[in-house]
Amino acid sequence: MQKFKFGTDGWRGVISDDFTFENVRIVAQAIANYLLTKGKVSPKLEVVVGYDNRFLAERFAEIIAEVLALSGVKAYLSEKSCPSQTVSFTVKKKRLSGGVMVTASHNPPQFCGIKFKAPYGGSATEEITKEIEKNLYEAPLGKRSALVVKEDITSPYLRRLKSLIDLELIKDKRLRIIAEPMFGVANGYLAEVLKETKCRVITLHNYRDVLFGGLNPEPIEKNLRELKERVKKERADVGLATDGDADRIGVVDERGDYLPPHQVFPLLLLYLVKEKGWRGKVVQTISLGYLSERIAKKFNLEWKEVPIGFKYVADVMLKERVIIGGEESGGYGYQGYIPERDGILSSLFFVEMLAKTKKKLSTLGREMESEFGKSYFLRKDYRIEDIKIGSKKRFVEKLLSSAPRELLGIKVKKIKAYDGIEYILEDDSWLLLRPSGTEPILRTYAESNNFKKTEKLLKIGREIVYRA
Repeated sequence: MQKFKFGTDGWRGVISDDFTFENVRIVAQAIANYLLTKGKVSPKLEVVVGYDNRFLAERFAEIIAEVLALSGVKAYLSEKSCPSQTVSFTVKKKRLSGGVMVTASHNPPQFCGIKFKAPYGGSATEEITKEIEKNLYEAPLGKRSALVVKEDITSPYLRRLKSLIDLELIKDKRLRIIAEPMFGVANGYLAEVLKETKCRVITLHNYRDVLFGGLNPEPIEKNLRELKERVKKERADVGLATDGDADRIGVVDERGDYLPPHQVFPLLLLYLVKEKGWRGKVVQTISLGYLSERIAKKFNLEWKEVPIGFKYVADVMLKERVIIGGEESGGYGYQGYIPERDGILSSLFFVEMLAKTKKKLSTLGREMESEFGKSYFLRKDYRIEDIKIGSKKRFVEKLLSSAPRELLGIKVKKIKAYDGIEYILEDDSWLLLRPSGTEPILRTYAESNNFKKTEKLLKIGREIVYRA
């Protein structure tokens, strides 16, 4: 019997190995049974189903919609592939009981997955996914037949995007933008939103390739070499990349330099607060660094840190007024919208930022560093089988019992142990060691104001891990 486990953001598996038509039907039925019992939020049971550009994704989505309909749950099936956040937006806009997105996000091409979106328009909580898991392999509860309706869910989403940015401000700016959807579902979206402006959008890889050009569709530096080169060749103002399902972003400045999330998130925060006058709380995951905290202090904003996983950010967004919430993997959410990551909206805010400030992106980065300090971030992953760290809890307990008093000759001023273990030094440099919640990997993260110092911290992290 196949064992299903919903991770931090749904269930994923290898296509034709464990992610099969049969298993997709089993998961779809579990979702249907959950909706018919504890997940029923209104007399009319309605769900939206979307899918990305992966191999057979449209067929998997059709199967899910059919299973839901046969259980009495009306399914709105997207008429074409779409970003994950489009499903979340539709759930909230139409006040549906939930949404299902067929995607494996940034994972390698051989993977596919299923994400369940809750009625509030965001990723399901652990409580919800556990209830879904309880219904696995259960017989159908519903005997009524409902409809599967194909629907355009992207046009309303695009209209909402246009309402969230200042198109009037951008309209006459002749910005040159390189969009990199990485063969994913964001293809054409930036060009569509900006088509009535004088901006020129050049889109790379603007067709479906289920192998994603031989790369994982993750907008990190090692996967964006072509974008960096094209930005320089076209003398573009910015390069904007999105992952496979378009909820994350990668940014390249006009010089062709990649900006890590530890610069991207603070730049967005600084723009929203300083130029747009937004007020509220700032929320970020533990691995996203110190610049945003310094910015929050400067503008007297409340700042909160949560474990890794956007669901923890979303939980705060649902309860409080949050300006921006972010995670180290490049996913950011915004106030007045949905408690969900949106790489396309993040891209548009960068376009608006350049139009508003009339400055080069590299200049904005230098100005931020001049006021709030420099940030050099690195991450290195190790396969857990090679390290034998045991359970996450035991791993953290062992490292706590032998915690160093200083690293690189700098005193350790604080240790956090609520998601892995993080050593914070007196100069705000930090080292985080954390087993992944979705893969058999141990991740080591480090940030400091000097590249070589960050490299040394990562090396120390490796030594600590292999001694554990």
